[in-house]
Amino acid sequence: MDHSRHSPGRLESASFAFATTDARFGEGVATTVDDVLTELDVSNPLLVTDEGVETAGVLEPVRDALDATPTIHYATTEPSTADVTDLPTDEVDGVLAVGGGSCIDTAKLVATLLAHGGDAADYLGVDEVPGPVAPFVAVPTTSGTGSQATQTAVVSHDGIKLGSSDEYLRPDLALVDPTLTYDLPADVTARSGFDAFVHALESLTARDHRWVEPRPITYQGANPVSRALAREALSTIHGALERATFDGGDRDARRAMSVGSHLAGAAFSISGLGIVHALASTLGGLTDEPHGACLAASIEAGLTYNLPIRREQYASIARSLELVDEGATDDEAASALVAECNRLSESLGLPTSMTDLGLERTDVGEIVENTLVQERRLPTNPRDADEELRTCLLTVEFDA
Repeated sequence: MDHSRHSPGRLESASFAFATTDARFGEGVATTVDDVLTELDVSNPLLVTDEGVETAGVLEPVRDALDATPTIHYATTEPSTADVTDLPTDEVDGVLAVGGGSCIDTAKLVATLLAHGGDAADYLGVDEVPGPVAPFVAVPTTSGTGSQATQTAVVSHDGIKLGSSDEYLRPDLALVDPTLTYDLPADVTARSGFDAFVHALESLTARDHRWVEPRPITYQGANPVSRALAREALSTIHGALERATFDGGDRDARRAMSVGSHLAGAAFSISGLGIVHALASTLGGLTDEPHGACLAASIEAGLTYNLPIRREQYASIARSLELVDEGATDDEAASALVAECNRLSESLGLPTSMTDLGLERTDVGEIVENTLVQERRLPTNPRDADEELRTCLLTVEFDA
């Protein structure tokens, strides 16, 4: 495996590049973890997981597959830079993450600190990691964030959600094993799966790479590779999410969600995301509601804001998902896509508006202010984000 991966530097806007995390997919691949760690010359891994994963018994088949008893570091459900202090740096030589996005994001910072020392806050931002991190294997236990496929860790610092985004943060290998998701509760399946759905949708409709100002490769805008991945992910997730949520024993649906969420993560790790995720991050900070719920509350406003310049693409997506008849106009088809996102949210028991989260018209100013400062996500939104967002929120969410 290649341990020399690095950030390729700045690209001209007419060019594009892509990288994807090496991955193995299939029932039982998680039990090959000891062989994988041996290939990476890791004999004493630091196992990053959380107590929920352990209590649910999901950790057991992975831990049983290890020859040695690993040192465990417990991640929190809302990871912060304060969670990764006093690491046993002299006792371990690699990182194994088993859990959802919070565990994997925590593990990315752990692997960085094992290699480079310092404080986690030193690595927040884009391309702040100075070189390869410690060998790192990710085993996701949910079908949502796709963090095992990305180069970003989202953590809180001083109470604010921030990201560390660097090509060095991609795991050396992701072991995507659907069996670890078979017993996932319905509410977690719904929230995490909706996150994956929005990853695919925002990646597919992101600003074209030719119109994104040159910057490090991390989140460069949509290109032919990201669109292909996102299109497949969106179709797969749309066809499986409700089945996986309401019939947890449907193993075909679980399998589809595992691969779909991974493809969606790979897609947005190339293209970046947009205003739906930016709004959701703001709502999460204001309400402490789960990320998937905040995405569901944000999606109508976000899609509506981008509608003037994404009408034809929304219509194309609606037709590909068979949401409209062949004779539907672009206006009708685009509206059908927005309606389907709301229908899906409601079906999954998620919020369908910001008012569902307890927010009011008087909160709009703070929502807009906290959204427009998000420099990581907004450059790849298809429409420039400005004060027009206020008008959109008042109209869509608060009946101006």
